[in-house]
Amino acid sequence: MLLLAKILVTFLTVVLLAKVAERMSPRHAGLLAGFPLGTAIALYFFGWQQGPQFAADSAVFTLSGLTSAICLAYGYWQVAKRKPGMQWLPLAVLSGFACFFAASLILQQLPANRWLSLAVVVAAIFLFRTLFKDIAEQQIDRSQPPANKLAELLSGKAATLLFRASIATASILLITGLADLLGPTLAGLLAAFPVSFFPLMLILHISYGAGVLNATIKHYPDGIGALVVYALAVSYLYPLLGLHWGTAASLLCSVGYLLVYSHLRNKSRA
Repeated sequence: MLLLAKILVTFLTVVLLAKVAERMSPRHAGLLAGFPLGTAIALYFFGWQQGPQFAADSAVFTLSGLTSAICLAYGYWQVAKRKPGMQWLPLAVLSGFACFFAASLILQQLPANRWLSLAVVVAAIFLFRTLFKDIAEQQIDRSQPPANKLAELLSGKAATLLFRASIATASILLITGLADLLGPTLAGLLAAFPVSFFPLMLILHISYGAGVLNATIKHYPDGIGALVVYALAVSYLYPLLGLHWGTAASLLCSVGYLLVYSHLRNKSRA
């Protein structure tokens, strides 16, 4: 039952982000990629398996670990912008993973302090917003035929969904399966892995090219603020409200952040 729940929940979240990316714009995909889908799944199942306090303790490290998630996108982008061809995709993936785990290795040395973790990730968001600011905007052109054999293979809905679900589900199963062995520090850092955004990056790169992918990465630091709010809320609310109500309240906090952020962004453009 637990295994089935992990698979179904992960599958639905990946599909949601993919639909946003295809039907709207890379900017919206980048923003909503920060919504606490993958992280919420991981922390929820930490709480289910090891108890709410374990999940709350892990969330403190997830908070700083979100820096690693942005580093993954940065490492991938560094290769994609220089070598946009599909033959370089494995190198881009390796670069992203190397950045993620290198950052996690450093961040595990931090003490379990909410406000220090918050300061680290806020600083990272501003840093990477600056590094990504010159990336050109590019919309998805659905009128073009598949650019390569991989894109053609993934053009079918069934194949695409299977591909996305397989990557995301494997990530969740691995992260939650290792939680008890790793303890709250390493488990919390792994919970920051972009379970939903990473397969979306691959799909966008394969199907629409490096330009659309890079435009999506550009807005990722903005959207990750919702994840920051979620992890901070879980660290406080899980011990107070329990697993289910704590999850609901933390998600509401993230929704509130996204609504305020969108309002302020629209107001600044007016």
